[in-house]
Amino acid sequence: MADSPQTSVPGPRPTSTRSWRDDVYAEWNRFRASLTRENLIAKAKTLAWVAPLTLLIWIYAEREQVAIYNDEPVPFELVSGNDGRFITLKQDTNLILKLTGPRAAVANVLNDLRGGRNPRGLQLEVPSTLELNRETSLPALPMVRSQRAFIDRGITVLSVQPANLTLQVDEKVERDANIVLPPARKNVDASFVPSTVKLRGPLSALQRAEQALGGQLAVHGDFSGDLLRQPGHYDLPKPGLPDVVLRKPTELQDERIEIVAPPEKIRASVDVRQADKTHLVRSMPITIDATDGLLEKYKVEWVRPTAPVLQNVTISGPPDVIDTIERPDLPKPKARLVVTPQDVGDRRSKIVLYDLPDKVKVGDEDRNRTVEFRLVPWTTPPSQ
Repeated sequence: MADSPQTSVPGPRPTSTRSWRDDVYAEWNRFRASLTRENLIAKAKTLAWVAPLTLLIWIYAEREQVAIYNDEPVPFELVSGNDGRFITLKQDTNLILKLTGPRAAVANVLNDLRGGRNPRGLQLEVPSTLELNRETSLPALPMVRSQRAFIDRGITVLSVQPANLTLQVDEKVERDANIVLPPARKNVDASFVPSTVKLRGPLSALQRAEQALGGQLAVHGDFSGDLLRQPGHYDLPKPGLPDVVLRKPTELQDERIEIVAPPEKIRASVDVRQADKTHLVRSMPITIDATDGLLEKYKVEWVRPTAPVLQNVTISGPPDVIDTIERPDLPKPKARLVVTPQDVGDRRSKIVLYDLPDKVKVGDEDRNRTVEFRLVPWTTPPSQ
């Protein structure tokens, strides 16, 4: 009988005697073996360029991250390529922007526009097609979005406040102005050749000044020098004497308005009188000027002042006339209140008039002094 084939049965696997401590010890040996001088130098070289590069990549990614910026104030000014007109802004010179773009680009643009003592600001060009001599309004967003400062750096302007810019467009014009003495030259008379000069500026500004000056533009022909403080006649210009200088009065104090210099020096014929003398009248009586019969029916009841006397009135005039006024044996200056039937009943406030000698004037602060009073019926008729 043939032998049956025998099947080989694997025996049990030998049990490993290696523990986890052996594995840790082997790994530690491999690590120690790698800590050679050559390996450490190689790793340090690799770290020397990998670490800065990683940092630069992180910084670049952060700077290029797109963000939204709200309520960013930016200064601006209007510019015009047309020399024949003036552009006047009728509102504040700051815009509030909402922007989106890379962080670094936005920070740089905002620093350029508003940083330092002399911020550059936006230069918004006004279209040349606007109608002259009128006020107009322009949408701000298209003007701001077209700025190269934003376009070239990938910045988008989402909104602008205020939404519209209000401005005045004026043509540049020239107008004649009389040459006159400054008001402070109270003891001087002068005539000028030429008697007028040209002013150049915005039409609306010159029209406002003309109205404020009583319908006629004027500039001050002024001069200085101790010699002109002495009474006498002077012809300017002349060696040893000052030249005539043209100055703008308060009504023309606009930097856009300029005096067009005449081709030759201005000549002046000047007469200097003795300086006025000032005198303080401490108590000035008030007389009543009334229509016939009015004071027979009504009496003046004083409210302010409580008696018909003005206190501390400043007057000035030629010294000889003022000296005469100061003499105690001569009549004194008086104020005068004019009353009419229309003043009867209600409390009234009126400017007083002054009765003064020729060439004597009341000071500016006292010129328009008022009194308050009532015209009331007599309870007992005045004695005849």
